[in-house]
Amino acid sequence: MPVPETILYLTETDVQKTMTVDQAVDLADKGIQADGAGQVVGDKFYMPVGDAGFIKPFSGYLAGEELAFVKTFSFFPGNPERFGCGTTSSMVLLFDAETGLPVCLMEAGWVTALKTGASTAVTAARLARPDSATVTIFGAGTLGRMHLRALVHRFDLRRAYVVDIVPQVAEAYASELGPELGIPVESVPLGERERAVRASQIVITVTTGNQALVKLAWLQPGAFVARLGSYQEIALDVITKADKVIVDNWHYVRPRIPELITLAQEERFGLENIHAEWPEVVAGRRPGRESPDEVIVYIALGIWGEYAALLPQLFSVLREYLPPGNERGQASVALPRGATVADLIAQLGITRRVHLVVINDIQVENRQQSLQDGDSVKLFPAMIGG
Repeated sequence: MPVPETILYLTETDVQKTMTVDQAVDLADKGIQADGAGQVVGDKFYMPVGDAGFIKPFSGYLAGEELAFVKTFSFFPGNPERFGCGTTSSMVLLFDAETGLPVCLMEAGWVTALKTGASTAVTAARLARPDSATVTIFGAGTLGRMHLRALVHRFDLRRAYVVDIVPQVAEAYASELGPELGIPVESVPLGERERAVRASQIVITVTTGNQALVKLAWLQPGAFVARLGSYQEIALDVITKADKVIVDNWHYVRPRIPELITLAQEERFGLENIHAEWPEVVAGRRPGRESPDEVIVYIALGIWGEYAALLPQLFSVLREYLPPGNERGQASVALPRGATVADLIAQLGITRRVHLVVINDIQVENRQQSLQDGDSVKLFPAMIGG
């Protein structure tokens, strides 16, 4: 990749226009397979901040890609009450894998949800019953929405249930995603969640709650449970009595998942009790589902393979819409006397809406402004769909 002159900044709105859910599912699959094959390097750590908040930085690189990434995710549960803002935030910094220089900084709340939903869909496709037709999702926020959108790309779903502690949020989820995806989506009160779980072959928890939302007695034979939150979400016996427990990374989830912490303290569950880490299953070193009736629990806080595959592709999609030029993205263009900014855009063949024009380091709004010999013009096209 050429040496970057500037760092591209992408907002959430920009990022949302660059990739569809089905594309993300395919890329997550690629990243998971690469991780299983040992083609991804990465690391992460957990940094407590204050009484209840944390910041979780992690990084990754997929061999052969142009870009490596560092991502941060923060969770501060007191934000809504104290400051009137959300509990989470996320940013990604992309680096040129040849030079180590930063090339892009992006707001990553949406892409985090996209990646997580896509990753779970890929995992469920390998660990859930292939005939799974009903899902219950705990958590009606952005993550919960993205999970259902991703699952329909791997399963022929006939019905979905959504459970949230705030009934209005669950109702909005159902009224939005049902028509969008063409399947019945029912909002279920928290106190009636047993009915939804008993009817489901796939159960997913993506909440910030701290209670046993799912109990073992409610699970169907052959159920697949994806436990993805950072707080307690399932009863302890769901883990101890499951036929298989698979984790994405034992050394990362063991000290951070409340259920695993409690079970370790009680000496009821440890490394010897897990069936496998997820990359081992993907690589074929350990089996996944072996019978239609086994209950499989998947515990995850995120691995880097999916991001390492998804983020470079997202950036490359964006680059297709930048002006053609030399290795540094520059071009010398001959224009007739009196040519305007609009003429330059047409000459370069930019088909996307240009949302920012800078002439000689001064931002201009008038696309009919005349250009002079030697002018330095920087054009910043809108993202896909802009």
